[in-house]
Amino acid sequence: MKNTSLIIIGLILLCTITTQISAVLAVSPGVSPGDEFNYDIRIFFTSENQSATISDQALAINSTDYFKVKITEIEEVTVSYTTTWRFLNGTQIEGQGHVNLETGTRAGDFWTIFASNLNAGDRIRPTGFDRTTINYTISGNYGQGDPRQTNVIDITYTLINEDDPNITGTEYSKTYFDRQTGMLVEIEDMRVLSEPITTETLKWKLKETHIWRITETNIPYTIILIIIVVVLLVAGLIVYKKRK
Repeated sequence: MKNTSLIIIGLILLCTITTQISAVLAVSPGVSPGDEFNYDIRIFFTSENQSATISDQALAINSTDYFKVKITEIEEVTVSYTTTWRFLNGTQIEGQGHVNLETGTRAGDFWTIFASNLNAGDRIRPTGFDRTTINYTISGNYGQGDPRQTNVIDITYTLINEDDPNITGTEYSKTYFDRQTGMLVEIEDMRVLSEPITTETLKWKLKETHIWRITETNIPYTIILIIIVVVLLVAGLIVYKKRK
């Protein structure tokens, strides 16, 4: 009877520790100061209206040489960064900002940095107001190295023109980010408007980074910690029985 009670207590302790470990790991940064990520940005435009033209803003975006994000500081779950938006004519725009991986609170224009090792069904901001969850995980090829686990946020919105309710549309947004580092690797955001049918697609794609590691452990840290706890629990039971 005593042994049964001890086992039950041990299992309860194991579940409690596992839950706490998972909560902590869910908001762990996967990047480090000095990490750099270079992106390509493009907008694609089509319309049934032959007189419709692409906007000046879209033309400027299509003149992008690269958009670089450099991680500068990690303070608990807040990641700080600088950005360099370089254009083909040699000019560039510098920026900086930060994002809290836990709540989503941010400053700056680049927000797509997430916690490390999130899974399908997890909230992208575990304790923030944003209730968006990860839809699924795929194997993606971004930058150099072997295919990597990539989380996908797949959302569809209904668009309504406040000036003309007859003009409606749909926005299809897919955001891909590397599961290990939490960094953006691709965005495909397509807006389809009616009257006339017009499609504008914004694409971001990672084209260069120096931090991909080809050799990685396939065992999540959570599993490793659970194994350690189980081993200690079993060892404790063996010692207890021998003393009896």
